[in-house]
Amino acid sequence: MIQTKQGLIDVAGPKLRSLVSKIDTKLRALGCLDYVKTIYIGYEIDGVMVAAVYPHPDHIEVALAVEESLSHELLGPADHLSWRTLPLSAVLTKVSEFSELIPILENAAARIGGGIHAVNRDNDYFKKRRGANRGRSVSGKSPRAKTTKYVAKKKKKTS
Repeated sequence: MIQTKQGLIDVAGPKLRSLVSKIDTKLRALGCLDYVKTIYIGYEIDGVMVAAVYPHPDHIEVALAVEESLSHELLGPADHLSWRTLPLSAVLTKVSEFSELIPILENAAARIGGGIHAVNRDNDYFKKRRGANRGRSVSGKSPRAKTTKYVAKKKKKTS
């Protein structure tokens, strides 16, 4: 079955669907073209990735083309997603967090649109990460790790 954007939005819990729609609307307003893959909605400018949105029943994860050193309470490593150019991701569990995400989305779009995004991890980076608990959810390093049912299930399996 071919996935649709609405189908992916519907993966999010009822309270979070409007959050996915707000993120989608903002990224398109910033000049991004959207496309749908099996588990995410991708956003690009001139063929270069700006963001990837992963809806889940209890949270939304947004991988972003931002500087690796960018610090924000919503952000953490996105190594588990294996994007060469999207080093960080935001994890949101409430619609009210959208306003905090806006400047980060703007930053990512500006970096790609301005041609200044220089993050491009090589194969060795991911080879070194393989085998370790590299996922934010599994490692508990997600800013919202304690609030997700998914994390609780994963931690029980790895303990």
